[in-house]
Amino acid sequence: NEGSVYTAPTILNPPNSAASVRSAPTIVQNDQHFGNPRCHLSVVEKPRPRSRTPGNGSGSGASNGVDHQFALSVVPESQQHGNRYVDDIMMQNMSSGIGSHSPHIFGSGSDTASRRTSNGSNSPEMMYSNSSQLDPETFRRHLARGMQAPEGDVTIVFTDLQGSTTLWETHPPAMKAAVDLHDKIIRRCYGEHSGYEITTEGDAFQLAFQHPIDALAFALKTQVELHKADWSPEILALDDASEKDGFRGFRVRMGLHHGRTKSRVHVVTKRTFYVGEAVDIAKAMEGICYGGQILTTVETWRAVSGISEQVLGSPQVMDCGEHELDIRQRNEKGPLSKRVVQLVPKEYAFDYFAARGREEHPGAKHVRLKKESDVVGRKFAPLKSKNQICASFFDAPYANGKVTIIFIYTKGIDDLPTEIRKNNRQVLAKVVRSLLAQCNPHGYECQEENGSWMLAFGKMAKAVSFGLRLVESTARAPLEGDIDRSKIFKIGVHTGPFTSMGPHTVTGRADYFGPVVNRAARVASQCELGQVLIGIPLPSGETPCTPDFGSKIITKLVGIRKLKGLTVDMALFSCARAPR
Repeated sequence: NEGSVYTAPTILNPPNSAASVRSAPTIVQNDQHFGNPRCHLSVVEKPRPRSRTPGNGSGSGASNGVDHQFALSVVPESQQHGNRYVDDIMMQNMSSGIGSHSPHIFGSGSDTASRRTSNGSNSPEMMYSNSSQLDPETFRRHLARGMQAPEGDVTIVFTDLQGSTTLWETHPPAMKAAVDLHDKIIRRCYGEHSGYEITTEGDAFQLAFQHPIDALAFALKTQVELHKADWSPEILALDDASEKDGFRGFRVRMGLHHGRTKSRVHVVTKRTFYVGEAVDIAKAMEGICYGGQILTTVETWRAVSGISEQVLGSPQVMDCGEHELDIRQRNEKGPLSKRVVQLVPKEYAFDYFAARGREEHPGAKHVRLKKESDVVGRKFAPLKSKNQICASFFDAPYANGKVTIIFIYTKGIDDLPTEIRKNNRQVLAKVVRSLLAQCNPHGYECQEENGSWMLAFGKMAKAVSFGLRLVESTARAPLEGDIDRSKIFKIGVHTGPFTSMGPHTVTGRADYFGPVVNRAARVASQCELGQVLIGIPLPSGETPCTPDFGSKIITKLVGIRKLKGLTVDMALFSCARAPR
């Protein structure tokens, strides 16, 4: 309604609260699923008392209208059939002039009573008919009375302060006040995102959230609040807290992971704590990152990436590659590895698109490369893991503003039944990624969709060699069905300058912009099945020059063609292994 105020919990977008409600009570169920919670918007219309003053409203004895009130409750899927847990309940009066009412819980008339769920346990769902007169802290204290620790699939967060020992040694008096400020910020932020404090150890926190979207929102908000905090001049003068390159104040590292856990109650503190591989992975994430950095696993990020723009404020996402963690798998299969994703609040992120590529000006004789030194923002050293298994965004080629792009189209299995085609694509994906990891330097996977790949290499020779190896390896792959294994892929290769490159907004993988991308795709579309084809732009009137990749690779001119959408002719060369 016009003029209404809607305060939404972090974990979901506001439902359609603008719809007029003219019956009471009305329940509207929001069908959005983040971990499949059950979301209820309860809207209650309460008539105001009739006016005793002539001329007020529509006249003497007329109704003063109605008050619209609503409460939004969110119940995780894991607790919908038992002791129900509510992440957050927010209510605002939807018109001014509401009279003073005592708090009640769905008509119970008491702020300490609770509804009973189907199994007889207490439910902390509360609605305050006059919450506009409650300050936020009081409101949250009411909520906390019935709040339970998360259960089942939980997001675990570990935080720690970078350089705390040195900071304490350098300026103890200032550190005491600064740590108190740090603790206050973290507790306020996790309170705003339905977090549960498991324990603290010095300046390190261990927290739990039912949903990864809340955990990530907490981490991003905390980084922002730490940057904005009122740090003393003594703290800002220290190396690990100085204001530079997108940092200011305490630099707190954060690692998190969402997964299955088992919860127990500590015999002394009576606080719930958690055990399981998800806890170990979250701790390992925190252990390999730096102050001011947020790290999570790609599985955790994928669970929320589709709504990050709406809910998380479009943070910068960075693919950090797959890393071996200092954890032994519980089935004793050896060290555990995870693909890692980095998040940075967008206001403090280093803009790689502005820092990498070329600045082209019409009429200029020379093209100027962009300078990373001209851009300010948070950048971090390589992760402190035991071993990096596959390439990350930072390994994607960008030197001299040029790149070799390969497009791979999987076409030789299209006529197979759906299930066999799906299984074959999985086999081929393993082949592609295995060969990428064997390249030195690594080839980089920009994106993959339904068997179509976009890869990046630093040199054309490396890309051609990879393409030929892929064709050869496919012939030995355990594929199903009646297919010609030598005619599975179309592989197109093109080298050229890119306009800019940076992390993709959702996947965090390297994303290139410029003619080089479209040209490589057009070259691939000209391939025969099983062929590796390279395209070289040919200015008007020039004779094509056959590229030389050494004695082991034969190149042959296929033709000079004007490809769809391109402004220059393209000389196309096929590549093959030289006979032994």
